[in-house]
Amino acid sequence: MDESSLLALVADWVWATDASLRVIQAQPLQGDPGRLSWLASLVGRRPWESDVWLQPDGRTRRLWRSLWRREPFRGLELQWRTRRGEPSWTSISGVPRRGEDGRFLGYTGVAVDITARKRAEMALHEAGAELDATLRALPDLMFEIDADGIFRHVHAPRPEWLYVPAEQIVGRHLRDLLPPAVADLTEAAMAEAARAGQANGYRYAMTLPGGKRWFECSMARKTAPAGAALRFIALVRDITELKAREAELQALAFHDPLTALPNRRLLFDRIEQVLLRQQRDPGWAALLFVDLDDFKTINDTRGHEAGDAVLVEVAARLRAMVRAVDPVGRLGGDEFVILLTELGPEPGPAEATVRRIGLALLEKLGEPIPLADAGVAVSVSLGALLFRGAHPLPALLAAADRLMYTSKGDGKGRLTLRYHDRRNDDPTPVGTG
Repeated sequence: MDESSLLALVADWVWATDASLRVIQAQPLQGDPGRLSWLASLVGRRPWESDVWLQPDGRTRRLWRSLWRREPFRGLELQWRTRRGEPSWTSISGVPRRGEDGRFLGYTGVAVDITARKRAEMALHEAGAELDATLRALPDLMFEIDADGIFRHVHAPRPEWLYVPAEQIVGRHLRDLLPPAVADLTEAAMAEAARAGQANGYRYAMTLPGGKRWFECSMARKTAPAGAALRFIALVRDITELKAREAELQALAFHDPLTALPNRRLLFDRIEQVLLRQQRDPGWAALLFVDLDDFKTINDTRGHEAGDAVLVEVAARLRAMVRAVDPVGRLGGDEFVILLTELGPEPGPAEATVRRIGLALLEKLGEPIPLADAGVAVSVSLGALLFRGAHPLPALLAAADRLMYTSKGDGKGRLTLRYHDRRNDDPTPVGTG
């Protein structure tokens, strides 16, 4: 048997490079030559310069370093792209060739196709990942329930999540163990799973000895031989923390993160609701536009942290000075809006109420605000727009904003109060406080 035949017993192809690591030979030893036709694209290039190279950059650098050591190596695993576009793996080994003077001339080596082994490893990895996913699901509650609603098996690694102890569950009907609302939901999930094979996203809350907790139930119809009784697997996951995060996100979506007041979106929605009621039952209301005077100076001289503390305190004082039913919100920056509602059917008493509240706001907001280093005195300019009935919100905001700027122009720290003229949306003066 010649040398080539012996080599074919242990390798699939041979290769060689020149001193610059360019491939000068890539030749199949056995099997179907067409299967290794992609080898031709290696010749004349360094391996990582060919269009069949599939190695990540990190492995390319390691191969480059290995070859430039000019030392023998074995079992280096490389990945290629075949002519069909499929990945192929080889394990290559090589020895350096040297001239009589010891000068490095390149490498000679063999390659073994390990594609089948690598695919088996990948399948094993996928199976392991699937098993790992199953194991990670096991900390949840798991129940097997028959078609009559009788519990047949319980997996409860967290017994504190159970409504009754695990040893009291098997053999009993779900309606004997669960609150009526939760039993209804469980039966609905079973009905969907019986029809569609599975059911997901059934959420409910239960008050347990440790407090109120939220759960999500997923139900699957169990595969069974023909004629066997129908059974279901229920996976119950604790989502209490998820519900808390959802509530936090809901709050962030509608509330100013600094002051916790309603943001522009929620504030305008609440004002629009009041305006809708004004269509059915017209009465006097007032829109107050509040702006801090010289707030930029506070930020510039005391820092933004001090400025934030001022905004938080101003928001708290605004909220404390009006009724809970009166919307208060932050438009942004140092601008706030208040809607005073249910001021009665007569303009005189309504105006007196708005003036009293506006002047009280000026006085309260003018009190020094304590900070970490020293207190700071602030003042606000306030525009108050009295109106009756429904009006477009943008027109009301624009008119109240103009009144606030009138207060600033008159010396700041003042209240400008007007009635809203429905005919032209311009404020009609009734006095400045």
